[in-house]
Amino acid sequence: MIRMLTAYTREIDDTAGAVDDVMRQLQLQERLLRHSIGIAAFHPEFLETGAVKAVSDALPFDVVGSTTSVTAVAGAADDLMLTVGVLTSDDILFRAGACNLKDDEPQAAIQRLYARLAPPFTEKPALLFTLAPVIADFGGDAVLAALDAVSGGIPVFGSLTSTPMLDFSGMETCFNGEHHAGLLTLVALFGEVSPEFYLTTMPDDMIIHQKSVITKAVNNRIQSINNLAPLDYLESLGLAENGNIAGIGPIPFILTQDDGSRVVRSAHSAAEDGDILTFGSVPQGAKIGFCGAGAEYVLQSTRDAVACAVAARGSAQALIFSCAGRKWHLGSGATAEINELVRHLGRAVTYQFAYSTGELCPVKNNCGRLVNAFHNFSMIACLLR
Repeated sequence: MIRMLTAYTREIDDTAGAVDDVMRQLQLQERLLRHSIGIAAFHPEFLETGAVKAVSDALPFDVVGSTTSVTAVAGAADDLMLTVGVLTSDDILFRAGACNLKDDEPQAAIQRLYARLAPPFTEKPALLFTLAPVIADFGGDAVLAALDAVSGGIPVFGSLTSTPMLDFSGMETCFNGEHHAGLLTLVALFGEVSPEFYLTTMPDDMIIHQKSVITKAVNNRIQSINNLAPLDYLESLGLAENGNIAGIGPIPFILTQDDGSRVVRSAHSAAEDGDILTFGSVPQGAKIGFCGAGAEYVLQSTRDAVACAVAARGSAQALIFSCAGRKWHLGSGATAEINELVRHLGRAVTYQFAYSTGELCPVKNNCGRLVNAFHNFSMIACLLR
């Protein structure tokens, strides 16, 4: 059994006050079980003032964390806030660690970290939870590929770090209060863990034009679609004009991969040579369909794919992430998605929510097998009982 405890604070400058807020709400003496892990989500200012470090030092277990634009737990949702979710259990073991992907070859660093948490010839974890950095040419797919290679495909759930800043500045992850823009944190859960995964999907009828084929791509760069330059292809859909691709970032697209799995991604910019850059890999030969999405889709998918599904399972604990691109589409109503989520979850579900730059959540391929996948423009949830 896993129990989840949550707490929040808006004390940015008063670190002692932040610690008091969190400890008073968690009530660890009465509620903490034998094994625990802390998960923190916060505005970047909480790192700068030392509040994240102070809260981490006060907790008697490891704490992983990440910046975000908005975070929420039951009873509170805000941008200028720090939330803490504590997973605690008598029979589930949590092992946590971190590595710096900017100081070493990323794939090797991730694999060494996993080997420290789950040494060879020992029990394998049942679930991996990660908070990962945003690094050029090493996207969420690369993180999953490194973990799949060393773990044999153990389910991975988590998020790429996010920020409220429009220029993507201030994105950092932390382990026990120590933080860095290149830090990847990993938590391995051992024991009888049976996670349930939920995520929003974008139906094919939202595709603006028929699906096309990525005819040339390298890593996270789309270099041609249907043998056309990306900008020419986008102009044919009305998504670009005379080389102007302003606003392409929040426009999602569906990728259908060779194994039949579907993932939603979005581009974040265009390179000087006209290549489209994305947060995840874009395999050459994959089918691509750009989609039209608005505020109503965001709210409807929250209701249908996550909130109602999670709430229908009854009493549970849930870790929930949503893509910052969805928040962008809500415009001045940016809190509407959280309000919709809270309204459906009610009091039966203990949860922690944060916005992300990319979502890591397993999906079923066309054979019905659960495979790890990286997403954009999605809301994901991991239900723990």
